[in-house]
Order: sequence, then C-alpha cells, then structure tokens
Amino acid sequence: MHQLWGTPKKIGVYVRGAQTYPKMLELTKAAEKLDYYGVFLNDHVEGLSGDRKEPYWEAWTTMTGLGVETKKIRIGHITLFNSLRNPAYLAKSVATLDQMTGGRYEFILGAGWNEPEYLGYDLMEKGRGMPSAGERVSRLKESVEIIKGMLHNELFSYDGRYWKLKEAANVPQPVQKPFRISIGARQPRMIKITAKYADGINASGNLQNIARILGHYHKNLEKLEKTVDDVFISGFAPSVYLMKNKAEYEETLQKWKARGTDIKVAREYDFIGTPDVLIEKWRRAMDLGMKMSVINVRPSKTIKENAEMLALFKDQVASQL
Repeated sequence: MHQLWGTPKKIGVYVRGAQTYPKMLELTKAAEKLDYYGVFLNDHVEGLSGDRKEPYWEAWTTMTGLGVETKKIRIGHITLFNSLRNPAYLAKSVATLDQMTGGRYEFILGAGWNEPEYLGYDLMEKGRGMPSAGERVSRLKESVEIIKGMLHNELFSYDGRYWKLKEAANVPQPVQKPFRISIGARQPRMIKITAKYADGINASGNLQNIARILGHYHKNLEKLEKTVDDVFISGFAPSVYLMKNKAEYEETLQKWKARGTDIKVAREYDFIGTPDVLIEKWRRAMDLGMKMSVINVRPSKTIKENAEMLALFKDQVASQL
C-alpha cells in the first residue's frame, strides 16, 4: 500500500498564481491549515508570457515573508534561478532563512533558461547576454559544490573556473543537518550532474516526461552505486485538474481537443481526471520513486476556490493513497 500524505510521499503547493503577496500568504496559510508539506514559488523577476509586464513579486523576498508568517509548513523555490545570485551569497541566504524558519527551507536549484531576464538585468554583466546551455550547466555544477560546501562548513574555500572562494564564512549554519540539495533537471548532462553531486532531483511535467527524466536518473544512480532510497525525488505539476465526475472530465478533454491538445496523451499522462484517475496516475509517479510533488489544483479562480480545491484534493485523492 502506498502512503501519500505522510512518509514518504508529500504534496507541496505552488503559490505564484495568487499573484500578490497578501493573496500568496492567504493561500499559504490555507495550505498550512490543511497540513500540506510546503509552499513553493518559481524564481523569476518578470512575467513569462505576454508583454512581461504582469506584477511579479521577487521570489526570495516573498518566500522569506511567507516563511516568517507561518509556523510548520515548509517553504521553497521551484526552482532557484542559478544565474540570479552569487552561489556563496546564496548559501549564506539559505542558511539565514533556514534559521529564521526553524529548519523549514527546501532547496531546489535550476540552471536558468529565460533569455529576456539575462538581457534585461544584464545578469552576466557587460552585455554578455545568456550563456550557452553548456556554460549554464557548468556554472550550476560549481554552484552546487560551493553551496553544499558552505552549508556544511563554517569556513569554505573553492577553486573553480567561475568562482574562487578564500575561506568564505557561513555562520550560523542552517538548522537542517545534513542539508538536502536538489536540482531541477531535464536533460542528460544535468541529470548526470544531479545524480553525482546533489541529494535529489526535481522532475517537472506530465507522467511521460517524468518517466523519461527519472529513467535517465535511475541509470546514473546505478552507475554511482546509489538507490532511490539514497535520494529525494520530487516533481512539479503546476496544473492538476481535479474533475468532479466523468462527465466533467470528458467535457474538459473535448475543450482541450478543440484548442489542439492531443487528448490521448492528456488522458494517459497529464494530471487531469476524476479522483480515481488521479489516484492511479499518482501511484505511477510513486512507483518511479517520487517522494514529493508540487502542485496547483484547478479549476479555481479565487483564493477561496483554490483553498477549497486543495481540501478536495487532500480528501479525495491524497488520503486514498
């Protein structure tokens, strides 16, 4: 029998859709009251669609606020944008936030991918623009080594290609010991680095994509003589559609079909369905080793409706696993 709501499977809530800090806090407190595992926010400085002018609260500041205004729910970013911060300074920030929240910070790092942010904020300085995918991944590898070193040592030195640290101090250390570091990975080289240097992986997308990512990950773990029990596998499903009944499920699929979605793929792999369908899909994810998922349950148009959907998901899906 799988167990979802306790150990090992846990559910986190994606709160960016709430848009403003007061609404994110309202949704976070609702999730905490429902005993959800954590709340998570993507790490970008601008909107990712349209004219990019939608209000976008900076993720580290926002998550700090959510952390200090809650008591037990975990907090995290999905995923931290590596190029936004110096890795040594990020390690200091992580340790501080973990102390401020009593050991509740969940760390997931990504390499970065959104070119307008690189250009708009001149993240690499001197107008360099966005580095190649290869360089971004190489930088992430060094960042993981630096962050891991600084979160487990009060003084840490590092001699890499991109960063050179001379006894960087990080006191106080984080509350959590050992401190878990996960990487959001999708492509083979990133997955290989994740298996070797990190403590866990975050795989995003539908079941088909998750299976592809974790298939590569498991092979790399085997080469390193590791097992799924040695790592923390998590997922990100920003849109989970909980349907009231089969009729609503079929009606929604037909609407998707009309706008070009392959509903055969959606029916088999996307996180949409009645409670029974979603239970079966989550069990398939758990069979791949997934221990935690970050979700946003739809349909909902207001924070009140979102909280109600989270309660339904807990009662109708999570509690049945």
